[in-house]
Amino acid sequence: MRGRMWPWLLLVLAFLPALLIQEPKTKLQPVSSHVFTEAIFQNPNNLDPALASNAADWQVASNIFQTLLDISPTGSIVPGLASSVTYRGNIVTIELRHETLSNGVEVTPDMVAEALVRPLVAPVNSQAARSLLSQVVGVKRFEEGKTKYLQGIQVTGPNSLELTLKQPAGPGFLRNLANPALAIVPASDQRQGGDNWQFTNLIGTGGYTLTQWTPDASLSFSKVSGQGPQAVNLIVYSGLSQALLAYENHLVNAIPLQPDQLKQLTRPELAHVEPLNVPGDLSLYVNTTQKKFALPKISLTRWVHAAFFGRLSPLSRQYPSSIQSKRPQSVSLTVWVNQNNAEAMQLASTLKTIDPHVIIQATTSTNLSQMAHAGKISAYLGIINQFPHGVGIPLVPDVSFWLFSHPVSHAIVMEHDVLSWHSVP
Repeated sequence: MRGRMWPWLLLVLAFLPALLIQEPKTKLQPVSSHVFTEAIFQNPNNLDPALASNAADWQVASNIFQTLLDISPTGSIVPGLASSVTYRGNIVTIELRHETLSNGVEVTPDMVAEALVRPLVAPVNSQAARSLLSQVVGVKRFEEGKTKYLQGIQVTGPNSLELTLKQPAGPGFLRNLANPALAIVPASDQRQGGDNWQFTNLIGTGGYTLTQWTPDASLSFSKVSGQGPQAVNLIVYSGLSQALLAYENHLVNAIPLQPDQLKQLTRPELAHVEPLNVPGDLSLYVNTTQKKFALPKISLTRWVHAAFFGRLSPLSRQYPSSIQSKRPQSVSLTVWVNQNNAEAMQLASTLKTIDPHVIIQATTSTNLSQMAHAGKISAYLGIINQFPHGVGIPLVPDVSFWLFSHPVSHAIVMEHDVLSWHSVP
């Protein structure tokens, strides 16, 4: 047998922490230069990446636990906890970096193999992890309790392991390994931490460790390795107006913003908004097989500047000549948009305001994809051209908006628009 089979002993894992540490503080102190304070608008429900379900969950989990691979702001797959991940046929080979947990314990292939299986075991039972690992040989038999081993995961060396898939591997599976739901959480965190493991044993390779969690109020973290501020505070605010008041009084350094919230900012605040790139560009895709439509009666520059209050510049200056000639002015243009894409919705609502003849139709991403593939719609806002015959007009980069108290030229966001604390001064 090639390599040695990694054994999995069923663990008695604890799940959700009891929400009690101490009483909320009654007074916030002004932030200092070595502390980075970020506003959040939800109290974390779960700090386990495999069970994260809201923005606050992801913000914490993604900065404490690393994934084997990462997705760069340009969409490239780059090394994470793994120094390299290669595939040949249905075998995926993972080489690990020499890394330690925040408590100094060395990361080993056995630890990583155990961490990959951990989300599949009760009481975690992560649906997200189950879907991401569904291609691995033996997952179904393991979940059904027919084996105590996950056949498709083998440790093959002091710094390497292999995953055997049911079909040939490809970039899609590598992207699965970069999903935060598969972040490497040592199973010992739960074994040793008991019922309150998320309070006491958040021990990952992300470089920060939890020092305090006051439910419905704040979370505090300290840096144990890497770059970034010495401490990070997450403060829960009930809404943007409250967070902006804290920003004005120098109590927070960063506030995440939805595109439609830009209009609530003052001019000085807008000047400090940073659009941080995430993979992809938002484009207006036009179905070239449908002749009877009229392009918006607005310049692309005016459209983009109006939508984002001057914080973004258009990627295109004019409509392609190939579709400008097919412009019957008597026909309206219906633009479809994914209702869950906030940036695309902002572009759509602004377009409707400026050009009342445009019809906006919001729908689910699945329905939008099906209609575009079938060629049943004239135009839509999105990131991928799904028309059999269509042309795309790039409008703006896909971004995450943040209001910062000081310049953060190297700040980056990770999956789910999570701010990397290591990237801010």
